[in-house]
Amino acid sequence: MSVPNLRIAAAARPLVDQLLARASTSAERTQLGNLLRQAAGGDGNKTLSAVEARAILDTFNSVQLGTGPLSPDALRLGLEKAAATIDSMKQLADLDGVSSVFTFQDGSIKDKMIAELTASVARANGRPMEVNMLIFEFQSDTLEKALIDLAKKNPNVTIRIIGDSGQASDSGGNALPSILKAKLANIQVKYKKDFPYVFDATLGRPRYNHGASQGLNHHKGFVTLIDGKPDLLATGSFNWSDTADTKNYENLVFMKNTDSSSRRGIEQFNDEFAGFWNNRDATLSPNNFANFRNEAWNAMLRANGRPPTQARPRPDDDYGLYTAPVDRSADVNGFRPQDARRLVELAGSTLARAITTERRAGGRFTSVEDLHERVPASRSLSADTLAALHFGSGQVSLNTATLEELDAVGLSKKAAEAIVRFRQTNGDFESVEQIRSLGVPASTFTRLKDLLTATDVEVFFNSRPFGAPQGGTGYGSGGTRTTPAMDANGQVVDTRASVVTAATDLFNRAKPGQEISVAMYGMSVGAPEYNALVAAARRGAVVRVVLNDDFTAPTVAALKALQTQGLPVDVRVQRAKTMHEKFGVMGDDVFFGSANFSSSSSTKHSENRVSIKNEAGTAKAFQARFEEMWNKSRIV
Repeated sequence: MSVPNLRIAAAARPLVDQLLARASTSAERTQLGNLLRQAAGGDGNKTLSAVEARAILDTFNSVQLGTGPLSPDALRLGLEKAAATIDSMKQLADLDGVSSVFTFQDGSIKDKMIAELTASVARANGRPMEVNMLIFEFQSDTLEKALIDLAKKNPNVTIRIIGDSGQASDSGGNALPSILKAKLANIQVKYKKDFPYVFDATLGRPRYNHGASQGLNHHKGFVTLIDGKPDLLATGSFNWSDTADTKNYENLVFMKNTDSSSRRGIEQFNDEFAGFWNNRDATLSPNNFANFRNEAWNAMLRANGRPPTQARPRPDDDYGLYTAPVDRSADVNGFRPQDARRLVELAGSTLARAITTERRAGGRFTSVEDLHERVPASRSLSADTLAALHFGSGQVSLNTATLEELDAVGLSKKAAEAIVRFRQTNGDFESVEQIRSLGVPASTFTRLKDLLTATDVEVFFNSRPFGAPQGGTGYGSGGTRTTPAMDANGQVVDTRASVVTAATDLFNRAKPGQEISVAMYGMSVGAPEYNALVAAARRGAVVRVVLNDDFTAPTVAALKALQTQGLPVDVRVQRAKTMHEKFGVMGDDVFFGSANFSSSSSTKHSENRVSIKNEAGTAKAFQARFEEMWNKSRIV
């Protein structure tokens, strides 16, 4: 039996025949056919796979056993349950590659981290892999053991970690000194260059003082790369400690290299890691950090008339510069020029052309097995070649795509140029439908809409090397990066791509009546993000804020004063648990990361803040988290 306008994989055909045989009328067969077309499209192509067909058939078998015609009630119930099955399959397809987890909702975040890292190692399957980590606090025996075991069992994996200067001491359960004692060649550690001490005359020696820091490494995340290919980014508010996992409100977001936007986020984070690692005014290897600290300690003693210590200098153990490996993979579903070139290099021009032709006709390829099914000649490719193939979402973002990508998708040169001009002048598209207003013909829009998204992932950074008079927007190539963002006057202008911009761009876009939800561990009334939030409320945006109880009384008082003035502002305080999250949600847009709303976060510390726009699933997850904390926080 056939289903009009549906390509059916050979392995799926017997299952389709079984399902359609249970229809009693042509109308029922049409209903089942529509269902199968929906199931086929959930993973971004037009081919019904055996997995998709089996899921729908099993749904109907669950409501009426046997092979006979479906009763009216069984058909109705089966159609209802199948809709939920299709929605579940779409979520499992995870075309945007973004998923989020929260403490007290999703079990142990530590376990989720280990599982995702282990899965990344499994994807490497023995090929060269890098794990590059930026972490403020690492005090977890479980995570420490997992990293050591991973490094021991997988010599193909190189792990690099930049910890904060406070992690260099082996007191307080810090994991990095213990990891170094394992002396594994494929684990390298550096510390943020900093000397947060003041001289204490009573003690007669330097004493730790948080305010004396020239900048913490406050990041909390890592990236993985396989054979140079960006694979995974994990970041959020979560510090790597047992306390954070069991007693704090925390989040962690995973971004896999599936969609072009999430790939960009991974690339930006690794670029920042590379710049941080290679900047000797920002990070030092263990022995060199110890030497720097001893020199600074003795200089402070001498400056205050005290004799220096007699510690012997340690040998130079610098690791040398880190250069990110070249990505030699080919996204068979991608529209970048390098994907097309690389596919020809790997598969040859004839087979590459066959693959591209089939993709245009049937949609994205989901796996090697799908590729073999639809392009039988691909079975001749070697295992190494197949390992170099990547199966992306088959979509490009209107907000990040180059002219070349828009052209490869099938847009005219005129339309592609109009899209780029629009976002430079107005900022992000909020939906794919907006391109219709640029003169894109209805027929072109209908043909291409499934290949386009408006999702935009961008990672923003702050940085400040030791001794620098001011901070920058990252240690990597993003150190001077700008981005189109809405300013306080409602104009889109090229703005420094700092963590501040990730939040203020969102707030400056808020319209009267729009709801803004912010959960922030630390918030200062002097922070630019706070002022942009208040300005949004003055324009009529409805603002709700959850703050942690410690050190936020002045901000709570300021927000309550605004409420007294009649502004649509409300605030609650979390006291039962530590509310360590740092995120904001407005509609389908969300930002999150390591940065608080404070002058230290925006001018001194090394921080990140991720912005994900026009992605309903992630925004919905963070909004649900906000409502959970709001309902459990104290009204003030």
